[in-house]
Amino acid sequence: MKHRISVRITLLVLLGLLLACNIVPRLATSTPQQRPAIGREFTPAPEELVPWNELNTLWGPYLAEREWGNPREALEGDGWGLNYMKAIDTAYRYGEDGIAGLTDIEEMVCFAWAFWDEEQPHITERLKGFTNPEGEFGEDIQEERVFWENTPTHSYMRYQYRYPFSEPRFDIEIMYAKRDDQTLIAQVTASALDGGTLHVLPKAWFRRGGEVRHREGNALDLAYNGGHFVVLPAQEASGWQMTTNETGRKGDLDRALTGNGALSNSGQGNMSMLDFPLALRAGESKTLRFALANGPNYETAHTAAQRALDGFDSILELRRGEAVALYRDEVTAHQDVYQYALMNLLWNRMYYEYDGSFESPYQGKVNLHDVVFVPDKWEFPWPAMWDTAFQAKVATLVDVELAKHELRVFLSDRWQLSRGHVPNCEWMMAEETPPLFAWAAWEIYQTDGDRAFLEEMWPRLELHYDYFRLAMDLDHDRLYRGGFMGMDNIPRPDGSDVEQADTSGWMAFFARHMVSIANELGETERAEYYQKHYEQTCAQINAQLWNEEDGFYYDRDGSGHLREKSYVGLIPFIAGAPDESQVERILAHLRNPAEFWSDYGIRSLSADSELYEPGYSQSGWKNSNWRGPVWLPINYLLVQTMAGYDSTLAEELRENLIAAVESEWQRTGHFFEYYHAETGEGLGADHQTGWTALVANLIHERWH
Repeated sequence: MKHRISVRITLLVLLGLLLACNIVPRLATSTPQQRPAIGREFTPAPEELVPWNELNTLWGPYLAEREWGNPREALEGDGWGLNYMKAIDTAYRYGEDGIAGLTDIEEMVCFAWAFWDEEQPHITERLKGFTNPEGEFGEDIQEERVFWENTPTHSYMRYQYRYPFSEPRFDIEIMYAKRDDQTLIAQVTASALDGGTLHVLPKAWFRRGGEVRHREGNALDLAYNGGHFVVLPAQEASGWQMTTNETGRKGDLDRALTGNGALSNSGQGNMSMLDFPLALRAGESKTLRFALANGPNYETAHTAAQRALDGFDSILELRRGEAVALYRDEVTAHQDVYQYALMNLLWNRMYYEYDGSFESPYQGKVNLHDVVFVPDKWEFPWPAMWDTAFQAKVATLVDVELAKHELRVFLSDRWQLSRGHVPNCEWMMAEETPPLFAWAAWEIYQTDGDRAFLEEMWPRLELHYDYFRLAMDLDHDRLYRGGFMGMDNIPRPDGSDVEQADTSGWMAFFARHMVSIANELGETERAEYYQKHYEQTCAQINAQLWNEEDGFYYDRDGSGHLREKSYVGLIPFIAGAPDESQVERILAHLRNPAEFWSDYGIRSLSADSELYEPGYSQSGWKNSNWRGPVWLPINYLLVQTMAGYDSTLAEELRENLIAAVESEWQRTGHFFEYYHAETGEGLGADHQTGWTALVANLIHERWH
């Protein structure tokens, strides 16, 4: 059972004081950043602190929370073969993980935190949880952590963690603040819920290569080809140790501390740890401070770190003030949940590397290594394509350049195949989720009018459309099939003659946005081409997938319609396929509390179905449930669509969705994967500020 931190938002007073006193200037947008390169060029740090938006993004929260239990780290051909316990002593191949981790955009140098209370059998170097076969509901994190402030340049980041997971005795707050592009400060404050000793264990290492040296004053010097990264503590450590980040040696730090009660003050290699034991009485708090600096040599990096320690308070005050003012006053209602949805999205930026090795047809066909948005850095620490499209939409409120970056990564030779296919995710490279990149590109373009970006995306979008057209419509009737299309256990017919309402609707949606983009770029003939496809697909949807008796769209096979009212039949509505009379019948289903309507949003499956399960699935499906719960991405598109037909109903849905997400965030500090249709309880992944961060768009579009 996950231990939830009871959250009551108390920042309003602080925010009000900061803004009232004009301590922090209001910064509307961030400056687009060029991708820096670690260790290749070192610019002297400025004497004065520059505003957050003048910093680059070289360092950020790009470390995964879970690298184990993923196809890229598969053992013996099993994507779940590497579990939490094996990860203690098994070297990874493609990435690293840690608690509140910090790394550079190439993941050369890694820094994170570990903890031990002298009672647990192992130190906690990474967040504990279960693989899909082990967990009651699939991949299941057992630790409790909450993500707080973050900025587009990661100039200030705050993270809350409770330890140990089984019975929390310590509440731990971790903060980072940047002095400049290459120098940060870090602060850890441990508060005892119950008395005891807590070992705070800062850990610094290289993913591969490099060497760590222990220097005077317990400084750690991470020397690599091109520079030095220095960890400088402000207080004396009780011990230190080095080891090698390779199988058989990776667990040396754990064995030393849990076996002997202390680090060895010895060793060599490219992984290191310091030990700071804190004896705490119940209710007592203690704070540790550190400086982290990257430079061309040890002396330069150490000097920068010392300067950061000397100016610690002023750096922390400025960066914290900038962060708590960010995104304030952009909306006139729901300001807190709006602000933290955007900041939580930024916590989900992660270094990701994969070459397709888990599925042999893709080995060598993809070659991705970049910082990208992922759905959830613990439960889904890999990019998934329709999540990416929705995250790009949210990112337009954060920094439109981040939104463009996502599409540029996945619609490139590094990921998109020559035939146009965009692999869904490393678990299912060949399978499809809704093709939403044209919609995302158009939404990004609406934000800043960057025509060059639209022109850049256009040939890639055409390639992607052609792939779907040829691969998903084998009988060339303008109706499509694509499997579960991201809605894992939604009711489906099976067989070779299936035509799907949602896949066909998504393709109409795709074509409609291709028309808009083509017209904007002056591609008149292509606009006519896509308009014809749109009209033909809509006509076929209405002719073959509309059930006149029920007034709803369904999947069809040779025996007829699968008459289960679900999100499947709402996608043609979102695409604009129905005529006026059909719209009224669909709206009647949506309004009906016995079918789709709930106080928390539109259900994924009608409540009058025998298959209806409003929360976690009890029918054997573990990972996610599309047979009743409320999912924000479909609901977001429904709000946009319904506004054109019944604005009152659309606004009521908007308010229900915001209230559901906001109340659970206030109660727990989390943005969940989906929500219980009868109670509003947050379910699934608890850091799903991929598409659940769309709550910020729902707020912005109404109260901006």
